[in-house]
Amino acid sequence: MFGRKRTEEPVPVVEKPVEPKAPSFVPSRVTTIGKGVTLIGDFITSDTLEIKGTLKGDIVSESKIHIAEGGFLNGDAKASDVLVDGEIDGTLIINNVAEISDTGSLKGALDVKTLITNPGSHFDGRLTITPERMKAPEEVPDSSEIEY
Repeated sequence: MFGRKRTEEPVPVVEKPVEPKAPSFVPSRVTTIGKGVTLIGDFITSDTLEIKGTLKGDIVSESKIHIAEGGFLNGDAKASDVLVDGEIDGTLIINNVAEISDTGSLKGALDVKTLITNPGSHFDGRLTITPERMKAPEEVPDSSEIEY
């Protein structure tokens, strides 16, 4: 107060660590049905679902479904996108893109916005391209640009 200078101590700065965010094209969570596993029953998820084993039942997914090579789905599915490297026997309602790879096989009905088939793929069933989902030919995505 009288001629004494008060020294202020520095206030330590605490930085909060920043959590790295996954790029938007990488799914944040993937649920996997492993090779050699057979799951019987219906499956509802908001995650990307990867089937390497067998699922006998219906799927409702807010995200994507990937039937890996050697994987099998015997049932119906609703999802945003599907990539078929394995086998499906059932009815699919897909909001965006369905791709059947050269090792993929789909037997049943498919209601989709965009269908991509590759040489060697197999489709046996009924296909419905929903008119309000249709894109102009120049807007159809290249299959190499689609992330699963």
